Amino acid sequence: MESLEYQDVVSKEDIKRFPISITTTEVNLTSSWRFMKPIIREKISPCSIGCPANTNIPLYINHLLKGDIRGAVEILRNENPFPATCGRVCPHFCQQKCNRLNYDGSVEIREIEKFVGDYALNIPYNKPKVKRNKRVAIIGSGPAGLSCAYFLAKNGFEIKIFEKENKPGGLLVTGIPEYRLPRQIVEKEIGNIISMGNITIETGSLITPDNIKELKRSFDAIFISTGLMDINIPDNITIDNSRVWSGYEFLRVFNMDSFKFDSLKDKKIAIIGGGNAAFDVARVAMRMGGDVEIIYRRTLKEAPAFEEEKNEALEEGIKITEKMVVDHLKKEDKINLTLRNVKKIEGSDVIPGDKIEKRTVDMLIFATGQKKKFNFGQDDGVFAGGDYAHGAKSVIEAIASGKREAYKIMKYLGGMPHKEPYINDNFLRSTKDFDSFDIVGFDSINLFYFPEVEPIKPKKVPPQVRNKNFDEINLKLSMDELLKEAKRCFSCGVCNQCKTCWFYCPDVCIDVQDKVEFDYDYCKGCGVCSVECPRGVIELVEDK
Repeated sequence: MESLEYQDVVSKEDIKRFPISITTTEVNLTSSWRFMKPIIREKISPCSIGCPANTNIPLYINHLLKGDIRGAVEILRNENPFPATCGRVCPHFCQQKCNRLNYDGSVEIREIEKFVGDYALNIPYNKPKVKRNKRVAIIGSGPAGLSCAYFLAKNGFEIKIFEKENKPGGLLVTGIPEYRLPRQIVEKEIGNIISMGNITIETGSLITPDNIKELKRSFDAIFISTGLMDINIPDNITIDNSRVWSGYEFLRVFNMDSFKFDSLKDKKIAIIGGGNAAFDVARVAMRMGGDVEIIYRRTLKEAPAFEEEKNEALEEGIKITEKMVVDHLKKEDKINLTLRNVKKIEGSDVIPGDKIEKRTVDMLIFATGQKKKFNFGQDDGVFAGGDYAHGAKSVIEAIASGKREAYKIMKYLGGMPHKEPYINDNFLRSTKDFDSFDIVGFDSINLFYFPEVEPIKPKKVPPQVRNKNFDEINLKLSMDELLKEAKRCFSCGVCNQCKTCWFYCPDVCIDVQDKVEFDYDYCKGCGVCSVECPRGVIELVEDK
């Protein structure tokens, strides 16, 4: 084999001719290669849109995970003055929109909110920083009225609330049983709102439409949030509050400490209706020793009560008779009921069938809905919200309604905060403009960074234990469980400084301290950071 002859073409002394940099390369501004550039554009998570109060859920969870629980409290309170209450009774619309719902199960947002809300119970609300010479009267101290008062008071308006009961809270105290919402939780949150300043409450004060003219002489605006105080029952039914009750009055009397715990022991009780009130009445009566049956004109699946409420009632042994109505009742020593099956329902008309059943009961309770007791009308400077304005809905929807009307009142009185919020029937946020934001869909999430993790399901007191007392039935998550569940949050559209972009940047031109910043002198616009961003926060835009 022929050997090859090697010859050096550059001598060692000529090595200095090679193009080796002997100074920093920072003078080479590679941004001149770029025609696209990355930007941070935070977006709106679907859970925040699902929340009627538009709470920035990923942001407060992010603060919680960083150990900044007070920061989480402030973010929650910025949109909702009742986080501990909503952490118990909200139907969690947010979870129904969570991007993890069809991946491995939605994040248990309500449990996280309950934890933060309970922590906040001993943290005073911030005192108002401004004082305005404007007074607003609020009629009704339910969640809508108190929410309206909160947002007006913290923006410097003087508020006086008129409440017909001897304690504030509306249906939070007169309608929701303690096994769902402990009374001390409501009282503490209401106390925190009032102690903030600018709010006084006059209890035992029933305001009717005849009082409006007098109020307008003393106040610059009026907010009506009386709820639905009258009952919806058939014309041929007489409520006597002994054997025949309305569901509204039964719960009000019970929650205002007028019933003894065992006063219904061994009594047969029939409840007519399929809403939350009907199930609350049934579960309360059973805890008082009653033999309880719910009678509903539609199927259980069609009943408007929250699914959680229906499931818990079934677990506790509540009997439910479907597709039956009261055809006739007769009061003797007991109440004799004739039930007839429902053949068809056309609108609000029930078409009865031929099947008849008999019942003999000690008490009959009609939980068939409520209606307005007074009509205050619409006048200049008079606003309305809550169930009075939009009909029976959830607590969080009443809170959002009070909040929305508070900002309308501010605008009317010329006291809007420095940046007007975006307001319509669906959205309300006091800090950001929705027009410049997108909603982050599931397709925007980089699932490579999120392995499937089953949600931690909240624990409940066993049915055979809880149906014998009024202790709260939903148990809290432990701290370890809470943090594990919080870590499941995708943080959709909200940057949490995860440093993924910094790690993958080939030009080391991303800085992640308190926030992500790009050094545009060296960024070539390669787009790696945008592709790798786990939560759709970094976008590439044309570099003009």
